[in-house]
Amino acid sequence: MLHQLSSFGSLKAILNVVLNGEKEAIEIICHRMGVSQQDLYQYVCQALDYGIGYAPDQRLAEQARTIVLRRLDAHQSVQIEDVAEEMGLSVRSLQRRLQGEELTFREIIDQARRDVALRLIRTSRHNINEIASVMGYDEPSSFRRAFKKWTGQNPKAYQMVVN
Repeated sequence: MLHQLSSFGSLKAILNVVLNGEKEAIEIICHRMGVSQQDLYQYVCQALDYGIGYAPDQRLAEQARTIVLRRLDAHQSVQIEDVAEEMGLSVRSLQRRLQGEELTFREIIDQARRDVALRLIRTSRHNINEIASVMGYDEPSSFRRAFKKWTGQNPKAYQMVVN
């Protein structure tokens, strides 16, 4: 869905239509793009949460985090090779520059997964096993352990508190 919507080219135009409440225009945009209004809404929210891209003056870690978040939401691979390629760097250069910012790629992945997991648990109607799968965990038990490490609670208990 992301590449379909990004080909529209102008988040600013979409926001303008949304903010002005032009329902017919929104329907036309969705029809032309072949997406539902819900997909369009999710895309706008994702863009606001994570950004479409990254600013050149951002720290490298923030650039990598933006890419990882976007790829997680699009259910794409978040392997270091994929992120480095998207950033136009070799894997070694990405690792070295992240080390200069006192971070590892694994830490970026963990932070991004935590952020997406918390958002999904707060905003979705998916069960924990579905969220674990979306997050790229092969086993729901691995997701549950990671979630407990992040929040001190198991995902189900957290979900009951926030919903």
